Amino acid sequence: MFPAKVSLVAFLMGAALLASATTPVVTIQSPANGSVGSPVSYVASAASPGCSTGIAAMRIYTAPGVGAYTIDSNTLNTNINLPTGSYQTVVQAWDNCGGVGKTTVNITVSKINLAPPKFLYATEFVAGRIAEYVVNPLTGSISPTSQSSTWAHWGPVDIASDPGGYRLYVANQGSHDMNAYFINRNDGSLASVPGSPFAIAGVGERIVVHPSGHFIYVTSYHSGGTYDVNAFHVQSNGSLQVVPGSPFSGEGSPGLAALAMDPKGKYLFASASVPGNTGAVAAFIIDPISGAITPVAGSPFIIPNYPGCTESCSTQTSDVAVGPTGKYLYAVLPVEDAIAGFSIDPSTGALSSLPGSPYPEARFCNPLGYGCNSADTESIDPSGKFIYVANEELEALSIFTINPATGVPAYAGDDTVPCWQAGFTSSVTVNVDPSGTFLYSLGATTECGVAGTTAVLGLSINQGTGDLISVPGSPFANPDVHTTRNEEKAVVTR
Repeated sequence: MFPAKVSLVAFLMGAALLASATTPVVTIQSPANGSVGSPVSYVASAASPGCSTGIAAMRIYTAPGVGAYTIDSNTLNTNINLPTGSYQTVVQAWDNCGGVGKTTVNITVSKINLAPPKFLYATEFVAGRIAEYVVNPLTGSISPTSQSSTWAHWGPVDIASDPGGYRLYVANQGSHDMNAYFINRNDGSLASVPGSPFAIAGVGERIVVHPSGHFIYVTSYHSGGTYDVNAFHVQSNGSLQVVPGSPFSGEGSPGLAALAMDPKGKYLFASASVPGNTGAVAAFIIDPISGAITPVAGSPFIIPNYPGCTESCSTQTSDVAVGPTGKYLYAVLPVEDAIAGFSIDPSTGALSSLPGSPYPEARFCNPLGYGCNSADTESIDPSGKFIYVANEELEALSIFTINPATGVPAYAGDDTVPCWQAGFTSSVTVNVDPSGTFLYSLGATTECGVAGTTAVLGLSINQGTGDLISVPGSPFANPDVHTTRNEEKAVVTR
């Protein structure tokens, strides 16, 4: 689904040499002339009746000479992040006979519905640093901040920001602690909060921030195989204070690692496994005053085996995520190459399996794990339409569409990188930006099996199908990311 690379500039230079009377006709379904909210949904198509070979490419211009999105297709369906103001936007098409056609749509952005991305931060495990990038909200391209990177501590493995994008938190494995930073909203640079780093019990694993921004939760494990949840209360000066009773044990849910929070901040969820290496999800109630957590009645909630499975079924989940409505939770099953789905009881936090769960990526993995994609992490777009899963072993990001009425996901394919295109492999993280326009992943570039350098991959999301195409300049090389097998993460802030 990644289109082969076509240089639009080269195409236009060649087309200029052709004499052609063809003129593509561009039809815009969305937006209509008038007032709109941002991100602005663009849905358009093009046809060229006089050109037998059809349309070569389409592009959205938000101002004269300002190209925001280009696709080698006769249709487009994407979001564009625009600040409030008036715009004379143009959707233009080129056919394969040298013809050019365009349609103008005049819009006034009167409100911001979803905040555009501002910064991207990625852990650098071996270097012990945090890479810092500024995100171009129009194109999705990234560039280093003036600070470029910041010292964390030993072995940073997971990273999260508060909902407003003012503070950043990093869990470290090697130094058994957590960093906390202030984010400079102007340039993305980081400055440590007073007292950082803060000690945690055991080896740091995963981290999540409460929607209020008042509490931070970090999972950690011990040499005996037990796991805890460390809880911190954010103070007025940005420093962190341990929540009374922390760290909190799994209460019969060993293997806690990945964390997720419902949008209202009532419940905390964690990946888990129970005796017999059976996959499960642990659920906790959050005290809104103290931040302390207590297990939900019935927790942990077992992930059912798929029919016919005889071994290695529903092993420990590698990631969990809650949809934007707070109604549904999804867990990644790496051995099965599948995701499990649950509905969340809004009154109790209890989980119930969705019909047909778990749901495979095309097919369930070989029970022994051979020849598998090794599904690892997931991210749900803020509209709740798509789930993206990063696969360690396959050069692809899997896409699931979500039924809005039932919450049931359906595998919709994957975006695979062809050999002849400078590609991407061993994706270890996946993050949809706050506006749902772009997706970013960490991994390694490759070309026809020859390994290149590690990098950040940036992709634009087709709002109709969930398909992905590269943003300008992607992949963005960084030799310090993806320096371990699966121990690095990234986050995109608004």
